[in-house]
Amino acid sequence: MIKFIKVVLVAWVLFIIASIAFGGEKLRAISEDTGSVIEKILDMAADKADSLKDEAVAVKEKIDRWTGSKKEPAEKKA
Repeated sequence: MIKFIKVVLVAWVLFIIASIAFGGEKLRAISEDTGSVIEKILDMAADKADSLKDEAVAVKEKIDRWTGSKKEPAEKKA
């Protein structure tokens, strides 16, 4: 039972990392070659991966604004 939980936990962590890095494009590419049931499941996972990537980008932009690491355009400085 513990081994199963470890496998699920590792798979979940890898999914989160891949979602932030690639979004759902990799899952959609895999789902094109599978059956209809697996394709629907992978499409749902790809949608979730896209939303996770969008959230990660939004958090990164917010942190950039807070820390001032993002350069402001020249006309706003004047």
